[in-house]
Amino acid sequence: MLDAEYLDEPDLVFGNQREEKDPRLGMSQFGPYFSPGEKAPTPGRIRVGIIGSGETTSWGEKVILRLGPPIESSHTNKWLYPDFDGFSLTSRVQCEFSVMESQDGLILPQEDRDVLSVADSNLRIAAATNLIVSKVEKFLAEDSPPEVLLIALPPDIEEFCGIGDRTRGAKRPSFTAQEKLLADLRESGQRFLDDWGLEVTGGPEPPPDKDYDLRNAIKGKVMRLRQAVPVQLLRAEPAHKFLEGTGVGDGSLLPAHFAWNLATGLYYKAKGRPWRLAKLPPGTCYVGVSFFRDLRSPDQRLQTSMAQVFTHSGDGFVLRGSEVMVDEGSREAHLSERQARELLSGVIRKYRDKAGTDARRVVIHKSSGFSHEEVTGFVSEIGNRSYDLVSFHSDDPGRLLRFGEFPVLRGTLLSLSPRDHLLYTSGYIPRIRTYPGVRVPEPLHLRHEGASPIKSIAAEILGLTKLNWNTTSFATRQPITLEFARQVGRVLSELEPGAEVQDHYRFYM
Repeated sequence: MLDAEYLDEPDLVFGNQREEKDPRLGMSQFGPYFSPGEKAPTPGRIRVGIIGSGETTSWGEKVILRLGPPIESSHTNKWLYPDFDGFSLTSRVQCEFSVMESQDGLILPQEDRDVLSVADSNLRIAAATNLIVSKVEKFLAEDSPPEVLLIALPPDIEEFCGIGDRTRGAKRPSFTAQEKLLADLRESGQRFLDDWGLEVTGGPEPPPDKDYDLRNAIKGKVMRLRQAVPVQLLRAEPAHKFLEGTGVGDGSLLPAHFAWNLATGLYYKAKGRPWRLAKLPPGTCYVGVSFFRDLRSPDQRLQTSMAQVFTHSGDGFVLRGSEVMVDEGSREAHLSERQARELLSGVIRKYRDKAGTDARRVVIHKSSGFSHEEVTGFVSEIGNRSYDLVSFHSDDPGRLLRFGEFPVLRGTLLSLSPRDHLLYTSGYIPRIRTYPGVRVPEPLHLRHEGASPIKSIAAEILGLTKLNWNTTSFATRQPITLEFARQVGRVLSELEPGAEVQDHYRFYM
């Protein structure tokens, strides 16, 4: 007999400390969150700079201005896809977008043709990325730089450098025999003169600049600029569908929903706080530990550890850790005891810097099981603090089926053993009167070690599925600690090891 129970849907906090379970309804009724010591939410005005060709900057500006007035939802389920109330000084949001015009942001026809003339797809993606980043750099050098940048991609750059037939195979790195040999020698412990800071002359020419994904490369290179600001990429097709009022798909790109997602994402990137969770315990540091593959390393057995850190108020930060080898048997990457201590030491230090106080409790979510060395290292660094270690497993231990039109309720928790549990973060949601999925919902398989009861752990995970400011959907399947691990890792993988990166989450969205 399985032990099952239902957990209440967590509340979000909006303006004037008012609570609501749905992000869009909360923003419509109460406006964005602001602290009790503030009189109104900030920012009130957001300057948006646009990078693109003459044609794309024109429709990019129209898209931004269309976010001002309300947009009625054409979907039959207004709970699932509600009306967009508009971002203006007179709406509940009390914020408006303004477009900054600058000739420095224009991509000239000849520059466009120069990019398209590059034959190799990886070199072509790098050429497009460097062209766009050069425009960003000039834009940010102006006296009053924008808070956020919109990259309105020219259609030909999107076709030749984005994801499609023109870049088939671009995401699979290829290396010369010499590069592979050097990687193997370094792995075996061989040292080279440049390891001691000695300059080597007469050797081979440095490899040309290659990039593998246009979006990730732009975000990675822009965040390294001295005056970096977050960027938002916008493609021509969804922009035109939005302006025409038609939308595409099953409702996810209907104009009202598209406006909610774009406006809220821009608001968060400009340091706004759309909402926060109502009942996360103060003093708790939430950490998501995952790994990504370095695209620039010839040794594809290497992965790099990464931590996504969230305070109880919902502020998110990213830390890049050390390189680890993938175990050939389990095909999983694990930290050594020392690497686990060092990564968590940086996490706790980052939390203290950002939250202004020391963490009293540490919750670690991991995208695979914890090894003995990882547990030892993490617990050693945690010290006297309270802690909970939660691993998320990809196996399928079974699913619940029920009679009727809709599946199991989101928030259903089943305990398989004292350590193993199933949590449904997707399923039927009473608040929106439907199940917003297309397949039988799959639960998260959790394995827990720590002092807190599993009901509290599961309630926290449910809450953390509602902190994705890149979408205003009711919730995501995974908690924010792990939801964007792959996306963040892809941005970091476009950068050289050791490159300085921005730590705030808004630069990776």
